[in-house]
Amino acid sequence: MFRKANQLARNVLLAAAMPALACSTRALTINVTYDSSVTSLANAAQVEAAFGAAVQTIQNLYTNSSSVNVTVYWGNAWPYGSIDLGASNTQAYGAYPYAQLTNALRTMRTTVADSNSVASLPAIDPAVNAGAEWYIPRAEIKALGLASTIGSTANDTDNDGDIGFASDVTFTFDPNNRAVPATFDFIAVAEHELTEVMGRMTFGLTSSSPVTFVPYDLFRFTSSGVRSFDPTAGNVYFSVDDGVTVLKDFYPDINTGDIQDWKTSSPHDSFDAILTSGFEGTLSAADLTSLDILGYKLNYKPPHMTGATLGNGNFKLNFTSTPGTTYTILASTNLSLSVSNWTNLGTTTETPAGQFQFTDTQAAGKPARFYRVRLN
Repeated sequence: MFRKANQLARNVLLAAAMPALACSTRALTINVTYDSSVTSLANAAQVEAAFGAAVQTIQNLYTNSSSVNVTVYWGNAWPYGSIDLGASNTQAYGAYPYAQLTNALRTMRTTVADSNSVASLPAIDPAVNAGAEWYIPRAEIKALGLASTIGSTANDTDNDGDIGFASDVTFTFDPNNRAVPATFDFIAVAEHELTEVMGRMTFGLTSSSPVTFVPYDLFRFTSSGVRSFDPTAGNVYFSVDDGVTVLKDFYPDINTGDIQDWKTSSPHDSFDAILTSGFEGTLSAADLTSLDILGYKLNYKPPHMTGATLGNGNFKLNFTSTPGTTYTILASTNLSLSVSNWTNLGTTTETPAGQFQFTDTQAAGKPARFYRVRLN
């Protein structure tokens, strides 16, 4: 649910010019059914186009040969209670033996983060001492190649989850203008709720009985080597290397937000627990990793920049990448310096969707100037 209110840094050097982003032709299939509460809206086409933009981004990022089937509702038609901003609901199936779950995660490794996350998994089932069982959200079951365990197939058409949007707030739907004063970024909310259906959620961790864990619960830490299955614990963070590296802090208060979401930070993230009006929610490196380590095959490639010196001596950088992501530009005149000693020039702008640019106004008089682009 969305409420109102770097370890995976991808670095690319630029001395003069570099080629462009490569994408796979395969993509995850996300099928959307719009309830009549959406199709009857006066701006239904606008709502559906914006939700479709979020769908396209997620489809482009992951290449599993499986489907995610969702039904989208508007306002009071949402069948599971009131909505503050956005909400999701999905089924989880179990109980799965720990060995079956971990073997499935191991089989789906495609990235360094995958390998690290699997290597960090405890040998002994951590649910045993907690008196809990392992459940898996329906869409994730299919992504992990376990569809036969629920009598289905990877590309079935049965509903995997429901997504609802509040009717009493003002949204901005334009993919090229997502930070509008006094409005909420609809695409960010859509990305947030859609990925919860895909498995970025906690299922029974917050229930007193029965207690059930889902795969995402394996990556909650309070310190290096110390996992947390306590929903009321403080200072819990997301990590894929046994707690050594903090990728994002989880939201801390079970009474005011979802503890599987991020604690609000800057820049505003699509997976934050609370979204503030007037800001765009972007996809970060931690966001991409959170689904990657759940069994979704990440297709993200580091962007490659091109650059040109402007007439006033400024240097303009351009590259193409996944819409909705956010990048920081770093610079140095000494290529051998540690990245920690490079200068942070600021964040890129995105316009139109998927096209990123940054102008270095400090480039004049520095003929040897090197750049890195880092996914936030």
